[in-house]
Amino acid sequence: MVWREENKKYFNDDCRLLKGALTDPTSTYSYRMNYPLARAAAVMLWQAGCDIKRLFSAGAGAMALVPISAIADAAGRARNYLPAFPPSGTAQNTVDAYRAIGVMALLDIDFRKGESERRVGDYYVALLSHLQNRTAFVALDALRRPVGYATWCKAAGDNTVTLTRQAAPFGDHLLLQTALERHLGRDTDVQAHHPRSSRQDQMAW
Repeated sequence: MVWREENKKYFNDDCRLLKGALTDPTSTYSYRMNYPLARAAAVMLWQAGCDIKRLFSAGAGAMALVPISAIADAAGRARNYLPAFPPSGTAQNTVDAYRAIGVMALLDIDFRKGESERRVGDYYVALLSHLQNRTAFVALDALRRPVGYATWCKAAGDNTVTLTRQAAPFGDHLLLQTALERHLGRDTDVQAHHPRSSRQDQMAW
């Protein structure tokens, strides 16, 4: 009962304070803005089976034990509504290709950020080209649900790969990157191109 009563404050009034501060840079700071984030971190640590004694005795090194990226992903994660991906069959390569295009389109609709605003014909041709050139990858979770996809281009004559699109609308960015690393190989020189960023070309790993 105490936990639920406290949550009413942390995720109502305190959360409104935090949201207000994020949208209005002139707002006054209140320490209570920290509580929704701290509560979310506490839940994540508990679910992960964190060694609480070690955490509290770590002093200045405590933040190294907190899974920041996992907390951020969980906080921003929408529910993955997509059905499980059926196993591929060697006799239905064409069906699998069209299925992959459909999956990438569904992921883009949720992810937005550029691709879903393109003309349908241009969008389809671009994705089909990536599939034909084997420069597209769809990541699945443990239940075989699509969680994200990536496309890339290869430089002629060397081992350089430039990622041109990484979409993970449900917050599974780390899962997508880990699966992509396995697919492309750690020995590949991988860069990422972000057309909407001030630093458009960045090292991926």
